[in-house]
Amino acid sequence: MSRINVRYMGLDLGSPFIAASCGLTADVEKVKQMAEAGAGAVVLKSLFEEQIAAESSHLVEQGTDYAESADYVHYFVRQNSLGNYCRLIREIRNAVTIPVIASINCYTDGEWISYAREIENAGADALEINIYSIPLSLSRNSVDIEKEYESVVRKIVSAVKIPVAVKIGSSFTSVPYFADRLVASGARAVVMFNRFYTPDIDIEKVDFVASEPLSDEREHVRELRAIAIASSLVKAAEFSATTGIHTPEAGIKMLLAGASTVQISSVVYKKGPAVFREFNTFLEDYLDRKGYSGVNDIIGKLNYSGIQNPDRFERTQFMKTFGSRK
Repeated sequence: MSRINVRYMGLDLGSPFIAASCGLTADVEKVKQMAEAGAGAVVLKSLFEEQIAAESSHLVEQGTDYAESADYVHYFVRQNSLGNYCRLIREIRNAVTIPVIASINCYTDGEWISYAREIENAGADALEINIYSIPLSLSRNSVDIEKEYESVVRKIVSAVKIPVAVKIGSSFTSVPYFADRLVASGARAVVMFNRFYTPDIDIEKVDFVASEPLSDEREHVRELRAIAIASSLVKAAEFSATTGIHTPEAGIKMLLAGASTVQISSVVYKKGPAVFREFNTFLEDYLDRKGYSGVNDIIGKLNYSGIQNPDRFERTQFMKTFGSRK
């Protein structure tokens, strides 16, 4: 057994560095290259609830004389989209030996129960739920939003036997509390954090435009603190870090903070699938240099469990950083 082997959601991984859900993980050849370079697992590109709903609506709007045909169109689109996704799972499952984690991006708790069952039957080793819900109404408060998340998780977990992870955003008031509620609802792991679409404004066109889709390497510091705090408090959860991890040094920081695995994608776009080999080699050299017997010796070593008074520590660090600046 390699010194960089880890267990994530009960799965044996040859490395803590895994391919995050993105366009690259919908390509069988690219996934094979990532696996050959040492990726510990792959999270497939998400199946989006909105895509299925939008395609159904578009076809219905093209015109029909029979109202009941809308149900048939929706069923056809659903089966076609889900069928293609399950085919991707089977193809990748047959092409690689690393764990294959399916991903569904949803905002309701409707048909995803049956989707999850079919994804499990297609051979996925685990499922990552990416619940994308931006508060755009004054009628939905924070309690309602968190309960909706918990409802989705409970229903999907009750429908499948494979382990389920939940990918969340950073905007919850108390991330540790919410992570604990997700675990209580049946999630095995919490992935922190989702990188939502971020708009920008073109002042010449006077219109909204999309900002840079790939992450910046400075973004990982937000995840670093959140995982260090949450992993010290929510003992029953496993944590996977994602967003802004462009170097093996940043990946090791996430492990020290308490992440069991580290998901990367933007750096794979920039450097190619071989970047996994670079990350693994650096990790092995680091363990040698520091005298650790394996990667499990460093996971959570620097989370907040070892800080006697975390509140005072945070305030002291803030004062040291900003109180003395002129």
